[in-house]
Amino acid sequence: MKRFLSSKSTFTYIFLWAIVLFMIVVLYLGIKENGVALIPIVIVSLVIGFLLWVLLDTRYVIKNHFLLYRSGPIRGRINIEQIQKIKRHSGLYVPVTLKPALDTKGFIITYNRYDDLFISPIKSDLFLEELMKINPKIEII
Repeated sequence: MKRFLSSKSTFTYIFLWAIVLFMIVVLYLGIKENGVALIPIVIVSLVIGFLLWVLLDTRYVIKNHFLLYRSGPIRGRINIEQIQKIKRHSGLYVPVTLKPALDTKGFIITYNRYDDLFISPIKSDLFLEELMKINPKIEII
């Protein structure tokens, strides 16, 4: 089993932490000054928890013949034997729906017939080597 953490772009990392800190301050001031109702406290706390979960728990694991990905509550697995191609991508716009990544530079993995996934492992070359050991037919673009 090989574990790979997601790389983090400075902009994304600072932006998400700024949102978390801003929401904590707003929540604190709201409770201190106005005695905010329970429902807004719960909603803001859940959003803060979600963002922290994504920031602290975005990673990829190669286990047996599967690539497992997780980014907070977003989790899934891909059979490595079904990966057809991996394309390096860099840019703010990523043309895929599922993006369990914290960076704008990474890989678009095409598997099955029409499924795509964007990931951004820190040790990208080692990550590709491990995938190629399991499925040498993967086309790297």
